[in-house]
Amino acid sequence: MTKRLALVGVMTLAMLAACSKQAPPPADAEAVPAARAEKPAPPPVDREKMAQDMLGLIDTAPQCQQYRTQLEELSKAKPGQVTADDLSPIVAQAYKAGCGKKR
Repeated sequence: MTKRLALVGVMTLAMLAACSKQAPPPADAEAVPAARAEKPAPPPVDREKMAQDMLGLIDTAPQCQQYRTQLEELSKAKPGQVTADDLSPIVAQAYKAGCGKKR
């Protein structure tokens, strides 16, 4: 009788352990959050096109030529050296000097 009682006790513990074990998450569930966390890199900015667009904002008057020249020089710089943060202050200075193009 002791052997039967011991066997029943061991079987009960084994079933209890099997039921309380958590199933591992599916492989796809782990990959999805990692893919969502990665943001795609922003597309490269064409400096020349951006500088040309900004040149359109500056008047062609002789007193405004210095700002136009600065933008043209920056548009010819090597890739990776010039960003929009480098071009925008020039346009801001031109507007402060009254060289903004009238529409």
